[in-house]
Amino acid sequence: MITREFDYTADGFDAEQPVQMATLRWSTLDENGHYHKHSLRMEHHNGDGFKAAKREALAIMGKDYPNATLKMRDFYRNGGFYASFLIDAGDNE
Repeated sequence: MITREFDYTADGFDAEQPVQMATLRWSTLDENGHYHKHSLRMEHHNGDGFKAAKREALAIMGKDYPNATLKMRDFYRNGGFYASFLIDAGDNE
């Protein structure tokens, strides 16, 4: 099983703006044992930032591991501005 941690950080909240910005970050390990850091700037609508981040993270994992069964686990959350969660990619038997 492969587990990847994702971090979601929302920009400052502005109730007057219908669309907010956030950053999703994660790291990968290549076949040579080197870590690579990734980030994705994303738009989301008020109140759905964490859900949008989870959808994006599942899409990323699905692309990297197309035949795996994906399972998401909440790890840490601090209000609506920061969250860290894990996604496991297991063998699909």
